[in-house]
Amino acid sequence: MNLYTMRNEFGKLHRTNEDSAFEAYRDGWLNNSWLRVSEMFVIPALRRDAAIDSVVSQSDYLFPYDYGGTEVTLKYKTLTTGSSKRLDPVDRATLELMFERRSGTMGSVLYYDATACVGSDLLVTACTLVNGSATVVCAGALAIHVGHWVRFDPVTVGTVTTDPGDYGYRVLSAVVGVSLTLDRVYRGPSVVTVVRVRPAEQQQFKVFGTPTVAITGAFSLTYYSKPRRLYNDADVPEWPSAGWAVVHLAVAMGYDYLHDSSNAAVWFGRAMSTLTSIQRRQKYSQTLVSDLHIGSVTGRQTGPRPVFLR
Repeated sequence: MNLYTMRNEFGKLHRTNEDSAFEAYRDGWLNNSWLRVSEMFVIPALRRDAAIDSVVSQSDYLFPYDYGGTEVTLKYKTLTTGSSKRLDPVDRATLELMFERRSGTMGSVLYYDATACVGSDLLVTACTLVNGSATVVCAGALAIHVGHWVRFDPVTVGTVTTDPGDYGYRVLSAVVGVSLTLDRVYRGPSVVTVVRVRPAEQQQFKVFGTPTVAITGAFSLTYYSKPRRLYNDADVPEWPSAGWAVVHLAVAMGYDYLHDSSNAAVWFGRAMSTLTSIQRRQKYSQTLVSDLHIGSVTGRQTGPRPVFLR
């Protein structure tokens, strides 16, 4: 289901098809609903793999800006050609009390903990955005901005405020003093606004250990990202089957806006019912596999229902 269909179905269900005053609210509710769905359910298409930074010392490293706070695995390698080892997340207070006392941990990277946001923008400058174009015209563009993530500020024209911001844009290349090129085309209103390279709210993690070698791409992260913004009629959410559920959840938000809590609860229930039904279908084949007896020729117990094979 694309955004055009989602907009139309919302108007029919909420009886606002002929009410232009609801258009800005409608698109906001649809995008907020899609974001809420991505936070409540596992969306396979939002799974991402990223290589992070290089290791020179015990330090802070940046998560991708579209990181949704749900890392799956974070691994570290000690040699450029070596195999990766999974890092264990651990509470900061525990490390402060015990880290230095552990034997055999110094000189290696074994633990990590999430920390505060980076706290300052790498670049703040005026820019021009065009819907459907990957080029961001800005005089402050530098080569050091390549590889960083960006965010765009809301802009007010007359009495109308539009928000071109999104989570998923990264700088692919730069023409110094002229423009930045994004890794995908911009999806939003054509405006003159402010671009922030490496936004202040980008999250970090801190590694505990003392690495002694410099390895490019030493960390590899598998995580679930925030979904991309829906703006143009042809835009489709990364989980197309969830289109109806997103519409129903947006309708619930609309009724909540109108202080009609009873109807809001009804449409919220319908949205959740649709999503759980889709997930049950997704898991059906996995259920068949997990019922199998899996064994090892070495006699090792493996699988969800282990047996010995001689």
